[in-house]
Amino acid sequence: MADIEEIISSFNNLNERIKLLTSQYDELDDKISALTIKSENLIKARWTIVEVQKMTQQKFKERMESLVTLAIKSVFDKRNYEFELIFEEKRNQMEVKPVIHEWIDGIKYSYDSLEDDFGGGMVDIVSIAMRIVLWSMEQPKSRNVIILDEPGKNLGAMVNLFGKMLREISHKLGFQLIIITHDQEILENGDCAYLVTHDKKISHVELMR
Repeated sequence: MADIEEIISSFNNLNERIKLLTSQYDELDDKISALTIKSENLIKARWTIVEVQKMTQQKFKERMESLVTLAIKSVFDKRNYEFELIFEEKRNQMEVKPVIHEWIDGIKYSYDSLEDDFGGGMVDIVSIAMRIVLWSMEQPKSRNVIILDEPGKNLGAMVNLFGKMLREISHKLGFQLIIITHDQEILENGDCAYLVTHDKKISHVELMR
């Protein structure tokens, strides 16, 4: 009789153990299902973010390239230049490299060291144009005033075209340029000009036109 009671007790213990393990299995199965759904949602979300990032990057790239190319061609009107932004993923980070292409007799030449290949004049044009594009894409936009200190000082005889380009872009995009310069040709392209002198004590401002 004792053996039967022990068997029954063992059976009951095992049955309770089975119930406990079944309950734990169901809980783990529910967690696995929830994690699977979460993983699938994260994959979908990641895909969506990547696609939105690609669309945003492409929109930014097109806007930047078109305006910077326009600015370059406005100054270097005798040369067939085109500006391009090249995106490269390095060490899990996206890097952007500005490149200028030039077509000569049907052959494309590419330059990715702007200052070394073209000098400070080209760097001036590209950096100012990029700054303007970034401002134009701000949401919400900051104040529509951009200050430039001695721009185009390395452009030599092309500085007049540079001044016209600045004037045209500022009028087209609706922002004000305040330019500090000693270059008469840039002054002539301004809507108004002031002469600032200093007598070692105070500054004097005179309206030139």
